[in-house]
Amino acid sequence: MLFQLDPTLEFVLWLILATVIVALILYIAVLLIVSKTKASDKKFLIILLAFICVLVIPIVLGAIGSIFAVFGQIPWSDGNYLTLLIPIIGFLIILVLVKFLLDVAWDHALWISLLTLFVLFLLYTLIPGLAMFLGFTL
Repeated sequence: MLFQLDPTLEFVLWLILATVIVALILYIAVLLIVSKTKASDKKFLIILLAFICVLVIPIVLGAIGSIFAVFGQIPWSDGNYLTLLIPIIGFLIILVLVKFLLDVAWDHALWISLLTLFVLFLLYTLIPGLAMFLGFTL
């Protein structure tokens, strides 16, 4: 075992790495989709948005998933289809955050949030320990 770290330290390192990766992708997306001046003016908000997307949104979606899972145990229910709405709710949360934090038009916010969601799914697939520590699985 080459790297034997404390699990909390390992989580913090992965969290910082994932936040930096998402912030770079968001910065490049704003740079290419909106404008260079908007990207340079909103650097702090891009980093804040990346941190929210990496840490806060998965916790909120895990809580929503837990609430929706309760409805799947109703006896007359055929199946729990509410849990299929969780990625859509996550996308809408990211869309609203991009729109109002970065102050861009809705069409630009749509493309930026789609790219962000794609990168987040890649990150949580490549780093499954981060997703399991946050309490949800993909």
